[in-house]
Amino acid sequence: MAENQNKPKEYDVVLGTQNYAPVGSVVLGGLEGVKSRLINVDIEARIAVLKEALNYGEAGLDLVIQALQDESGKFKWAAYSLLRHREETRVKQALQKYNPWLNITCLHTLQQDSGIRAIAISPDGKTFVSAGEAIKVWDLHTGQLQPISMEDFNVNSLAISQDGKTLVSRGGGSRGAYYDDGHMLKVLDLQTGECKKNLDEFAFSVFSLVISPDGKTLACGSQNRGINVWDLQTEQIIRTISGHSNYLVQALAISADGKTLVSGSNDAMIKVRDFETGKLIHRFKKHSNGVESVAISPDRQTIVSGSKDKTIKVWNLQKKQLQFTLEGHSGWVYCVAISPDGNTLVSCGRDENIRIWDLQTGECQGILKEHTDWVYCVAISPDGNTLVSGSRDMTIKIWGIKS
Repeated sequence: MAENQNKPKEYDVVLGTQNYAPVGSVVLGGLEGVKSRLINVDIEARIAVLKEALNYGEAGLDLVIQALQDESGKFKWAAYSLLRHREETRVKQALQKYNPWLNITCLHTLQQDSGIRAIAISPDGKTFVSAGEAIKVWDLHTGQLQPISMEDFNVNSLAISQDGKTLVSRGGGSRGAYYDDGHMLKVLDLQTGECKKNLDEFAFSVFSLVISPDGKTLACGSQNRGINVWDLQTEQIIRTISGHSNYLVQALAISADGKTLVSGSNDAMIKVRDFETGKLIHRFKKHSNGVESVAISPDRQTIVSGSKDKTIKVWNLQKKQLQFTLEGHSGWVYCVAISPDGNTLVSCGRDENIRIWDLQTGECQGILKEHTDWVYCVAISPDGNTLVSGSRDMTIKIWGIKS
């Protein structure tokens, strides 16, 4: 017998002989109650009800799928977020017809005093850190500057630990100084801004940073010295991985499970290694110029690289072959970022544009053109709903879906 979708569940409010509703009120439970409350004009209330709909089996799932047709972009994105990890065929078919990145718009523009070279979003998705002439912490949703001071000058690289407590920066120290402590790698407390330690590695030789998911180690891509792996507790280098034929290691990425390290270099090559042993797994070389950025998908099956040759290449790690070459940027590709669901790629570069790509098909789905100079960096929030970009035009832009 089919389940009665209107039968009260344990999370429904049921009016019985021992409970009394306020005078003039109507108490609705079950699926009909969910349908009624979806008419609410308050968008946040509607989103909350949409999450509840999934408690009501197939009929509730139908309501969430129908929400993809709603007039509100924010409501549609909420439905997309609830559906994107489901395996049902009809859900996948519905998602093929809707991509929230096509409706993205600039929500906030933050004017700065210098170009922005790096952006890192906290794992909890509440704040982000920007790097330029100084390190600043911002509220991701409002764009408000947070009261955390981290003094550093000419910062080019940032990495945040998965617990959100530690920030590592590659900076240039104080103005006018050259061989001072400011030119070492700084390990900062992200909650207070306090510098906890300096790692004894000359920062001008470091070009990329990545912290392991367990927060215990830091990998630094450098000039001529390959990749140094630091123990963040002992402040010692625990291994050095051979680099790229004495070329700059411009880009690093580590898989979500901490097992795979990907590096890109000015030798136009991408190398994939076992992070624990440093053993080379594979090398990819199809770019005709230096690799500026790399990213690895959440499932570890796809690697993306952006290059000075103005192209983006998508590699299948399992098959060890090139899957797509993405063309469209008219300048160096400085940064690539993969969405948390692994379906979308965002890129930026010298042509002042941000491009959004379908990572499954290689198709460009949109171009964001509001920056007026080179776009150095992009980052995607953990929930996949927000994009942050930094540019030489001295602005940070927060992108998302308006209600």
